[in-house]
Amino acid sequence: MQLVVKVGGWLGLILIEQWATGVCLTGLQARSAGATIFLLGSGTLVLMVLALGLGYGSRQAWWRPIDHWRPVLINGGWALVSLLGLSLIMMTSMHRGGQDTTANQQVLTDWLISLRGWRQVWLIGQLVIIAPLMEELLFRGLFCRWFLGNHQSWQAIVSAGAFASVHEMRLSLSWLLYFGAGLILACLYQRQHDLRLNLVVHSLYNGLSLI
Repeated sequence: MQLVVKVGGWLGLILIEQWATGVCLTGLQARSAGATIFLLGSGTLVLMVLALGLGYGSRQAWWRPIDHWRPVLINGGWALVSLLGLSLIMMTSMHRGGQDTTANQQVLTDWLISLRGWRQVWLIGQLVIIAPLMEELLFRGLFCRWFLGNHQSWQAIVSAGAFASVHEMRLSLSWLLYFGAGLILACLYQRQHDLRLNLVVHSLYNGLSLI
């Protein structure tokens, strides 16, 4: 019963995060200033409350002092290079199949091109800072604390599968790309148990993906 409650709670938090993110993105597209302020304000407020709650629950993975920087830099660099290498391989395969990029990435790129001024800056911040923060809190911080703690291999696989399914619902090259990215980030967290490192690597990867 406790497992069912945890799974339901975790899925519920993901749905709340997805809804709040959608509200913010809708606000960026709104034509009237009033609708933009209301949607961005309400969506951002929900994300802030969610981030504060999840961050407090995972506070040991945030505030633990770093005694040795070398393994942190090596593992972080390894993860980032692995993510970029995986993207290069999968994107090459997609191009050969006539697909330019993932459907999720294409939608975000189209939105980024269509927006101007502060709205474009806000979207970049959403993609490079807010989205990585929420995803690391949910898919690494909370998931690894609640589920499969004694089975790290399965923990990484299931976490990566959930991460991929949030970005791409059907089994495809896009799903495999997100699965691989989730697996790399899960392994990084299992090695270092430091959400700060995961957030930096994830943010850098998302930022480089926009170039």
